This record gives sequence, structure tokens and C-alpha cells, in this order.
Amino acid sequence: MHVHSQNMNNPYSVYGIGDIDFKTYNRTNGMGSTGLAIKSGVAFIDNNPAAISGLPRSFYLAHLSMTGKTSTYAGEPINADNSKNKDMWIKRFELGVKINGWWASSIGFGQFSNVNYKFKGNKFIEGSSTSYETSMEGDGGLNDYHWTNGFSLGKHLSLGIKSSLIAGSINQSEILDDPILLNTLTTKQQDYMSQFIFTGGLIYEIPLNKRWDFSFGGKYSHEQKFSAERSLTVMEGDQVIKEDVFTKADRFSLPQTIAGGISFRHNQKTTLALDYTHEDWSALKIKSAGWQMINNDRITGGVEFSRFRNKQGKEVDYKFFQLGGFYNTGYLQIRNKPVREYGFTLGTGGLIGNGLVYTLSGEVGVKGTTQAKLIKETYFGLTLNVTYTDLLFSKGRKFD
Repeated sequence: MHVHSQNMNNPYSVYGIGDIDFKTYNRTNGMGSTGLAIKSGVAFIDNNPAAISGLPRSFYLAHLSMTGKTSTYAGEPINADNSKNKDMWIKRFELGVKINGWWASSIGFGQFSNVNYKFKGNKFIEGSSTSYETSMEGDGGLNDYHWTNGFSLGKHLSLGIKSSLIAGSINQSEILDDPILLNTLTTKQQDYMSQFIFTGGLIYEIPLNKRWDFSFGGKYSHEQKFSAERSLTVMEGDQVIKEDVFTKADRFSLPQTIAGGISFRHNQKTTLALDYTHEDWSALKIKSAGWQMINNDRITGGVEFSRFRNKQGKEVDYKFFQLGGFYNTGYLQIRNKPVREYGFTLGTGGLIGNGLVYTLSGEVGVKGTTQAKLIKETYFGLTLNVTYTDLLFSKGRKFD
């Protein structure tokens, strides 16, 4: 198939299970989503499952993330009609509570991968010079439905485990136009996928002196195989030839992932953090004609400056500013070119009233390349995180 035009938000989501989003969509967005060694507070953080052990006792929270993105595309298949695009999503929702002095728990859901593309081109009949105009569209993706538990073991060590159900459908439609018969052949393919995944994490905090604190954290998830079922619907014009016909049970896998991070905090006001993640995609041997999954290494770093105010006898960070960056070597290789991604972030946030914390962050990034007739995406995104916290009550009495 020769592609000559397209309209999409994510051209690389045509491969595998779509575009997998590594961003965390919490307070750390303005720090390049860096936070494997940072524990949560009233502004929700869960980059590491152990982080939620830092939630304030006697409070519950509700967390919502929304993001918008504007993209500009470059490359041989791009023209003036399809060089720009924009979209907006609700990325995640979370409910969390500190159950007692050592145990915190949260439940929620978020987007795990996104499929959104449309290609047009010509498809040639094998052994013939005859071609048909064809278009291919994809949508859907996978969601992460999860339950996270964090535990404080003493003053310095926190452990956590995230139990996730990754599930959803990936939908693809192909339309062939026959100019002679003035008819169309439409093939709709749906892949339904689901799998339970468990991620463990730890954070260890050490006071270095009166001014500096140090912490390190890590998390790990084992290789997991998805169960997948495919159904097919075929239509000729308006006539249904096949409808929701089961074609095969298939497999897709997620790699073993190891991640670690460090954090330095000065006078509880300035935080410096650095994370590294390795995803062992190559061991899964996922490949097809012209593309394959390869090992991905991700580095993120960021800094946060906080301003504190005394509220009801406690020092509360009522305002903060963030800078960060990220670099992905890319888990997808097409025509021997890895699809790398890098970008920079800027964020601000703070406390509104008694129980509302917001984080507003912007990012500028580049994904892909124009080499080997691929597509380069330059994008700008805005993310708003809102966390509402309030006291727990039981029979008219406050927990403390």
C-alpha cells in the first residue's frame, strides 16, 4: 500500500496496541513526569506505588487530569491539508485515602494507550498493475483500571503495589473503492484485549543534614502476556457479508520494566529529581513487515520550587513552580529508524481555598523523524490536574 495523505492525531498508533503514554498526569507533570523517589502529599503523586503512603492522614482525595494537545507534522506523506491537528482528553480519575498511620489506598482509571489515525492511499492487486483507492482508520485503545496500596514501614521505608486491569479494544476499518463497479468494500476489525498486571515499588528517605534530605525509589513489573480476541465485519456497499465473525485468539505482551529514581530536597522548598526506566521490548520479539519493538530507555529530570504558608499550625506549600525534561529512545522501530521522543516541561500550581490543589503544566516535544519517509511530530500540550481533599468523618467524629 502506498500512502499519499492522512489525517490523524497519532500516526504511530497504527502499530501494536497504539501509542503507550508514559506520562503520569499528576503533580509531577511540570517536572517531566519525574517522581519515582517523591512521595505524595495533598497534591496527588503516584509515579511509584509506594508514593501514596505519603497521603495526609484523616483526609480523602479525588484527583482528575485533563490534557489538550496541538501537533504539527512534517514528512513526505504530509501536505497543507493534514499538517496540523489538535485534540483533548480526560486522562485519569483517582480516589485515595490514608486509612491509618501506615496504610494508604487508591482506586482509579486512566488511559494506557491511544489509537487515532487515518491513512489514504492506493492498494495494488498482487501480480497486477491494477490499484484501488483505499483508506484505513483506527481508533480506541487500552485503559488502566487499578487499585494501589502504599505502606509506611517505619520512618524511612515505604512499599507499594499497584494491581491493574489493562483492557480495551482496538478498532481498524479499511475501505476499498472500486471505480469500475462504483462500489466499496469495507472491512472492520476489532481486537479485544485484557490482562492483570502488578507493579511493585519502594521509596527510602534519608535526612543528610539539617538542610538536605535524600530519597531513592524504584519500581518493577514483570513481562505480561495479553489475551486478545479478534472479530471481523465485512460489508459490500450497504450489504453485510460477514458480521462480528470471530477470527482468532491472539497474544500481545508488555515487557519487563525496571525503573529507579533519586530526589534531593533543600529546606523542604526546593526539590531536584532524576528518573531512569528500562523496558525490555526486544525480548518479546514483536515484529511485522517493516517494523518491530525494541528496547526503550527513558530519562526524565525536573526541579520544583515551593512557597510555604502557615495554616492551622502546619506549613503548607501553597504555591509551586516546576521545570523538567524527558527523553525516550523509543520502543518502536520502523524501517530501521527508532521513533525517539524528547521534550521540555514547565508547570505551576498551588492551593485554592481549603481543599483544592491544582497543577497546570505545558510541554513542548518532538516525536519521530522525517528520515526513511517517516513522520515527524512537533507538539505542544497543556495539562490540568485538580485534586480535591477533605476530612474523613465517621459518626460525626473526625479521624485523626
